[in-house]
Amino acid sequence: MTNEYDVIIAGAGPAGTVCAMYLKKAGKKVLVIDKAKFPRDKVCGDAQGRKLAKDLKELGIYEDYKKLPGVAIYGLILSSPNGTQIEMDLIDKAKGTPGYVVRRMDIDNFLFEQTKKFGIEIRERVAVEDVVFEGNRIKELRCKDLETNEEFALTAKIYIGADGANSIFAKKLNLKNPPEHFIVALRGYYKNVEGLTDKIEIHLVKDLLPGYFWIFPLPDNTANVGLGMVIKDMTERKMKLTDAMKQAIEENPLFKERFKDAELEGEILAWNLPLASYHRKCHGGNYVLIGDAAGLIDPLSGEGVGTASISARNAASVIVEALDSDKINDKFLEKYDKLLWEEIGPEIKASYRIQRLGKKFPFLLDKVLEKADKNPEFRKKLESMLPYTEGKQKIGTTQFILSLLA
Repeated sequence: MTNEYDVIIAGAGPAGTVCAMYLKKAGKKVLVIDKAKFPRDKVCGDAQGRKLAKDLKELGIYEDYKKLPGVAIYGLILSSPNGTQIEMDLIDKAKGTPGYVVRRMDIDNFLFEQTKKFGIEIRERVAVEDVVFEGNRIKELRCKDLETNEEFALTAKIYIGADGANSIFAKKLNLKNPPEHFIVALRGYYKNVEGLTDKIEIHLVKDLLPGYFWIFPLPDNTANVGLGMVIKDMTERKMKLTDAMKQAIEENPLFKERFKDAELEGEILAWNLPLASYHRKCHGGNYVLIGDAAGLIDPLSGEGVGTASISARNAASVIVEALDSDKINDKFLEKYDKLLWEEIGPEIKASYRIQRLGKKFPFLLDKVLEKADKNPEFRKKLESMLPYTEGKQKIGTTQFILSLLA
């Protein structure tokens, strides 16, 4: 394959497909490649916030997305280290746009098929074996067809790494998060979990801080259940996450009755989450990285599909401008980083602030949730400050803490 494309995107997950659709809408010649055969599973919490919905609306595919088997999410159940639990409504059911919990098997295949409907060339079972650089520019991608074992090179004007947390682009560029900005997570699907609602559940279990245990509702009384923990803390405490998850389900007073009749479907699987609290440089002379390849996981919720979609949209916007003006260079593509962090930066900082606060001062989380449990007016104030709430307040670190404890 020797013909040159405007853009080659390695990775057909949400970041790669959303970016491809935006580029196609702008009239660019795009190739998307992925080593997998779709549909394929992706280990994940399966929660997609309102950020993704915004882009799917712009692309004209939101109504079809809503038809996927999933649960619309309008709020959050949050518990503190001492077990205080509160329910919060974060989205107006009458007029707000909900988030969704949809299995990645379903949403990723949906986006893959939509990409084909857009008329975008997309090739499965093609692996990037090497990214060949000349200075700060990519010369070519050396690829392998996993069906035929054929080896070949691909060239384009601009390259996009959308190949996930284990990105070959990131490895070649030596982009990696330190252990304090990296989470390992486990996920399992459980049937017959009691008490599921239209709210996702985040439980700040004391032994996991600054990680957490989650329960995300799916159809048919099934839930995506898991936990995540910062690698640095996990290593220092010599913890086994599988044991911690089993202990939470079987012994924690908040969960043991709810899981008494629950059945695990399949296996409990693990994956890596590079956090956006560590800001990587993810652009160069003729390339950008998006989604998990750029390390854009929210440090509090662990959600990455929304930030992946935002990075895809911003990358596409800058790439179209770079192609149209023939300004394909590191300085111009820096605009991608600027636009991306203007959009996600405040929320990422707020999430990281809460995450660290929970580790250093778990008693503050107890105090805040106890107050919210007893005082409806304070609960509304807390809801308005959470990063995921519609119409959230912008608030600084000191002001945030003082206002919660006032």
